[in-house]
Amino acid sequence: MTRNPEKRRTPEQIRAANLRLGMILLAIVAVFFVGAVIKQWLFS
Repeated sequence: MTRNPEKRRTPEQIRAANLRLGMILLAIVAVFFVGAVIKQWLFS
């Protein structure tokens, strides 16, 4: 992957991408957590 200096991302774009990635990771963690809680509740 070669970096093209003509196509630099602006700090706003980088922040937006980081926020999106953070939200996706948070959603994945939440799904696992809720799944674990439900499994615990069903088999208790």
